[in-house]
Amino acid sequence: MVTSPFRLGLTLSTAILLGASVAAQESRPKPHVAPSGRVTTSVTFDGRVTRGGGWFPGTPSHSGPSRITIDYGQPHARGRTIFGGLVPYDEVWRVGANWATRLTLDLDVRIGDLDVPRGEYTLFLLPRETGAELIVSLETRQWGTDYDPSRDFGQASMSRRVLAEAAPSMAITLEPNLGGENEEVPSGTLRITWGTVEYFADWQILWP
Repeated sequence: MVTSPFRLGLTLSTAILLGASVAAQESRPKPHVAPSGRVTTSVTFDGRVTRGGGWFPGTPSHSGPSRITIDYGQPHARGRTIFGGLVPYDEVWRVGANWATRLTLDLDVRIGDLDVPRGEYTLFLLPRETGAELIVSLETRQWGTDYDPSRDFGQASMSRRVLAEAAPSMAITLEPNLGGENEEVPSGTLRITWGTVEYFADWQILWP
């Protein structure tokens, strides 16, 4: 069978067009997912501190306007050993991923044994096999690995416990106590959980 020059040319043109189309598709930019997302955790209160140091209940609900807020990058284990592995003991860690973990206080707060005035701070963690130190830094809005010890405001001791089931993603939570009218001031527990380890410390509002 003899193929006509016209049909041969058409076949070659089709092949070239198909090849160009595939090459164009392969060269087009594709979306990529970031390995770590950003998470915000907070507790809210039903008012704000007045200039004279009193409490103004600005809303009848418990939706604000005063808050304790922690904003952090959330890494994932993906089968890795976390504390004592990916995160070495006895070394300062960004307690998160990417940009530094930010603590914002609308009220004066005691975290563990450290009194922290309202303001904006950066958090780091010094994990150990028996506990940890939560480092509160005055330097803010930096990359997470940019730690300057000369800018430390202070450190709060945290306890440690081993979890029965591993947490695949790092989580920071501010768990409030709901003592109702029997509770003198709002308080709760700050937890840092990842892998099979949880570090935790009490927090409470500093009130005259």
